[in-house]
Amino acid sequence: MNEQLKFLIELQEIDTSIISVSEKIDLLPQKLEQFKSPLKTAREKYKKAETKHDELNKKKKVKDMQLDEIQDKIDKLKARSGDIKTNKEYEAHLKEIQGFEKSISKLEDEILAIMEEIEGYETYLKEEESRVRAAEEDFRRQEKIIGEEQKKLKAGLDAEKARRNEFVSRIDDEHYRQYMNLLTRLGDWAVVETKDEICLGCHTNIPPQLFNDIKKNEEIYNCFYCSRFLYYKEPPLSDEQSR
Repeated sequence: MNEQLKFLIELQEIDTSIISVSEKIDLLPQKLEQFKSPLKTAREKYKKAETKHDELNKKKKVKDMQLDEIQDKIDKLKARSGDIKTNKEYEAHLKEIQGFEKSISKLEDEILAIMEEIEGYETYLKEEESRVRAAEEDFRRQEKIIGEEQKKLKAGLDAEKARRNEFVSRIDDEHYRQYMNLLTRLGDWAVVETKDEICLGCHTNIPPQLFNDIKKNEEIYNCFYCSRFLYYKEPPLSDEQSR
């Protein structure tokens, strides 16, 4: 095989590998992002429950203050009981105290209901906190796995780039310039195989005589349509042929 053609084929294999590995590295942040979603959901649910828990505690404190105020009024009313002179005043006095006591009873029921709701949210918060911790642990585990994968891929990429530099130094300037122009313009392969008189890069037919010349791999030929470098690869022997 033509030495320059051989180097071009091997360079294409290296560049295909570099592109593939680079794409995998680029996709890693997106891969990690999918593990953020369960963590984000768990944190949002915990925050929502925490906010509701805080609101209930504030509501209870307000009710407790109202209860203290009413109880203070009752205490003051009872302290004035000895100053009452007539039965009519006393009846009005008792009626006022009873009204406040009814308010206290209602407030106590409301506070009890709030406390039960707070207790329920405290249990729920503990459950959600456990889910958040589990989601955080899973995310850290996946982050470590992806970090190790990234490290491995980058090491492989660096090795391929070093190998590429070695091959580039063996290719003459004109062929390398053509190769890079093709790679930049086409975005995939600059060197492709031919098979059954067809360029496997653009799938255009190759004239029979040219195909016969390409099959020898003694000279460097380009596809007349897409300009890719062309080479021929012998098909693998069948079981009968290899015997």
